[in-house]
Amino acid sequence: MNNEKEDILKVLINNPYYIKSIDNPTEEMQMIAIKKDGMLLKYIANPTIKIQYEALKSNKWAIEYIKEPTEEMCSFVVEQAWNAIKYIKNPSKEILVKAIKQKGWAIQFYKDPPEEIQIMAVEKDWDSIKYIEQPTEKVKVRAVEMEWNAIKYIKEPSMKVQRIAVSKNEEAITFIKNITEETWKNFIEDNIKVLKYVENKISQVDIEEIIKDKIKKEDVNKDYIIDFIKDSTLKIDKIKFIYKYGSMKAKATLLDYKLSISNNL
Repeated sequence: MNNEKEDILKVLINNPYYIKSIDNPTEEMQMIAIKKDGMLLKYIANPTIKIQYEALKSNKWAIEYIKEPTEEMCSFVVEQAWNAIKYIKNPSKEILVKAIKQKGWAIQFYKDPPEEIQIMAVEKDWDSIKYIEQPTEKVKVRAVEMEWNAIKYIKEPSMKVQRIAVSKNEEAITFIKNITEETWKNFIEDNIKVLKYVENKISQVDIEEIIKDKIKKEDVNKDYIIDFIKDSTLKIDKIKFIYKYGSMKAKATLLDYKLSISNNL
């Protein structure tokens, strides 16, 4: 019997898959096999905790074949690969949070996540919002603050969400439906670069009024002024317009811009 056992052990060392052909393998036989390939746990009936741990050390994906993994086992595999959580039956909230901290996408495995967990996910990976069925307004706002592209995953975004996205990048316009005239005016105020999408939706008179109100403010953003100067859609003298209607800050920004152009010639 001992000789037979020794022969089996030798075979397993060279061919761990032989474990599939053994009825009631000893723990020693199981250990040899799963150390070679943890996924062979699939073929071992009622493995001990010790064998399960060794399987996970060999291959984290062996968690799929552990019916009731311990919290420590779950933590071990999730630390190595966040998406291993999909093979964990009924993971604890602590394990889910650990996975989300590694990859926001893990929120797809969290049923009815509270707002703070949703925010955690989008702060880790902004596009995690696509895995949140009913994100709160605060979560939507945080997602577009992280990355304007997040708006494409948001159904019926609020005006606040739209304006944040557009202010960060005018291309966000392409993901917004049914834009009213009033909304266009808001967008022009937020980001002058949207003018290339306006076409004939708003009169030039109205556009100029929006820009006047914007550039007369002392806290006007310098980038807005520079983008206005560079704009090619409005057929007006931008320099005269700023000198006539702009705040001191707007005029100073124009002067700095002209000097920078001169220095680069």
